[in-house]
Amino acid sequence: MVLSTLETLRLTVAAIRQRTGESQRELGAAVGLTQDKVSRRQSGAQPWSLDEVDALARHWGMGPLDLLAGPTHAAQCLCWPPGTAASRQEPGVTGESR
Repeated sequence: MVLSTLETLRLTVAAIRQRTGESQRELGAAVGLTQDKVSRRQSGAQPWSLDEVDALARHWGMGPLDLLAGPTHAAQCLCWPPGTAASRQEPGVTGESR
């Protein structure tokens, strides 16, 4: 069974919220939504917009494609709490200056 992108995102947001301990209200405040709007998106009653996906990804310190890749991948990319350095380097990045 292949999940739709929207269903994958819904499951990913739920998994990351569980991992971070963020409430819907806290997440909403961080990305500019009310708790009710987060709830509707989490239940699947309303889809996440692309701008909201960008905001979620920024909030959790990852790229939007990482967020859309599913719960396992997104959890590996999670920078939590906000403002902490990424725990992994991008492929090909060595930290050396040229």
